[in-house]
Amino acid sequence: MLFGDLAPLVRPLSRWLAAAGWWCTGLGLGAGLIVAVGTGVSLSPSMEGIQRAGLIATAAAASLIGAAAIVQPAGDRDDDAPEPWFYPAAAAQVRSFLVGALVMLLGLVGFAAAGLFMPSGPSPQSVAFSQIFLLGSVSCGLTFLLLNKVLPLAERRTR
Repeated sequence: MLFGDLAPLVRPLSRWLAAAGWWCTGLGLGAGLIVAVGTGVSLSPSMEGIQRAGLIATAAAASLIGAAAIVQPAGDRDDDAPEPWFYPAAAAQVRSFLVGALVMLLGLVGFAAAGLFMPSGPSPQSVAFSQIFLLGSVSCGLTFLLLNKVLPLAERRTR
């Protein structure tokens, strides 16, 4: 079972919410990169609008993917389900979202700290890159929560 094989286990409402959240993630990443690469020392009014749109997309992505994870019930834990190591590829791919979230969180901390310690304060680029890393961390972490709920696992017997 690979990552794509988990999709049928996700409820349709969760799938639609997650897809909309991932679309907002792409929009937010694009807006953040436009601001990070295309700005100088200060932001023009059009770049401020793009950055504001990126922040709105970040909030929408977090809300939508978070709602998808909340709406999705946990998978059935029964005796017929295989043990977690039976699906090593899917389990590894799901865990990679958690690792990605942690790495992106480290990038966020790095750019935020660099912006805070600059003599002139945070630059538009450091704010934009912080936004990009925040969006990536939130999206990866919430995607991990969603997919981890549907990964088939067997009930552990402790008798």
